[in-house]
Amino acid sequence: MKNKFRGWNTVFSFTFRQATKGLGFKVVTVLVTLIILAAAILINVFAAKPEGKNIPEISPIEKVCVLDNSGLQPTNYKDMNPNFSQEQFAHIEFETITDQTREEVIKTAAADSPKTIAAIITTKDSGYNIEIVVPAGSDISKSQANVLVEPMTTAFETNKLLQSGLTEEQLTAALKPVITSYANIGEDINGIAFAIKMIAPMVFGLMLYMMLILYGQTISKSVSTEKTSKLMETLLTSVHPYALITGKVLAVSTMAILQFVTWLIAIFGGLYLGNAVAHSIYPEYQSTVITVLNFLKDNIGETAFTLPAIILTIIAFCIGFLFYCVIAGLAGCMVSKPEDVASTQGIFQFPVLISWLVTYLAPVIGNETVQIVTRYIPFTAPFCIPVDILTGTIGLVEGLITTLLLLAFTLIVIMLSGRIYKGLILYNGQKVSLKMIGNVIKANK
Repeated sequence: MKNKFRGWNTVFSFTFRQATKGLGFKVVTVLVTLIILAAAILINVFAAKPEGKNIPEISPIEKVCVLDNSGLQPTNYKDMNPNFSQEQFAHIEFETITDQTREEVIKTAAADSPKTIAAIITTKDSGYNIEIVVPAGSDISKSQANVLVEPMTTAFETNKLLQSGLTEEQLTAALKPVITSYANIGEDINGIAFAIKMIAPMVFGLMLYMMLILYGQTISKSVSTEKTSKLMETLLTSVHPYALITGKVLAVSTMAILQFVTWLIAIFGGLYLGNAVAHSIYPEYQSTVITVLNFLKDNIGETAFTLPAIILTIIAFCIGFLFYCVIAGLAGCMVSKPEDVASTQGIFQFPVLISWLVTYLAPVIGNETVQIVTRYIPFTAPFCIPVDILTGTIGLVEGLITTLLLLAFTLIVIMLSGRIYKGLILYNGQKVSLKMIGNVIKANK
């Protein structure tokens, strides 16, 4: 078996040079990489820019006369709520009024300035009540005064907790927001992780589908070119069909993977570079995508996004892509005359389309049995195994087993393609049929 693959590296190097030396390949690769980098940076910068409509207007209120009848120590609103130190409220003065009635404090506010309002805090059976009053003839509207209700309430609640005798740590814990959620027994309570595990295979499957459609025709054409010319007999005297198919398919597959990896690096590089640029302009900005990636790394699974998982994912992706590239080469082997090239593409495109649809729809319908079975079928495995390993849906051991199984089927298809490639010499120019292929395979055992 070893001798039958001798010379594949020579075929590989020649085909790879022919496929990548053209100006078109270099221009497309570099141009798309630069576009991806620039787009990722610009998207981050534009996303970080605060929208004008969300910038709060500076409050026209200049002073608040506070009558606190709560029985508690007066609240220092500036210290108790950081919002009162921001530009919107930083200019407002809070004056605590004592020994006055409700009507008197309202008159005090009216006499002070048209931009002064009153706040009256009283005790009720159900708790405390903060009433904001705009004096008659004031320049302040009701809506402008109501803006103060929430931040003043927050400051008052903080002051109330401080006077209850809590320590600083207890106060911090008491002020933390409460986030509620529910889940049925046996369900994953992490909704984001569940959504990622459902959506990621769909996105990855679509990406792989586009890659195979884009590069599959190139591989099929590369294999069929010499086959439909006078060079096939000469080539087969130098190298075995196994070596010829292996070298050609590996060359174009390597070209495709290198181009794809370059663009993938550009996506993540642009994402992190754009985040750094946007953060330098707007210090409070943090990319949502990076936040989600960090969350997934810490929460989605035990092996998710670990170094062994990433390495095995890359290997599984390359073998899965190679499997379909070999299928494309097999389609090229069945071309007996130039006009048959288009008709044989269905041999490659049909299983790609069906397998992609199965793996794409399985998460949608929630059929776990189908999802498990697709990992062990060579046609569907390339669409789900890599992302299942990366997200921790399956363990490293199961991922390794399915990857080796896929590699074994790839070698079988290479040998099958070599037999058909060599055997169809006797039928060159004739219309290929299933019976003819069967005869070729039997004759070349």
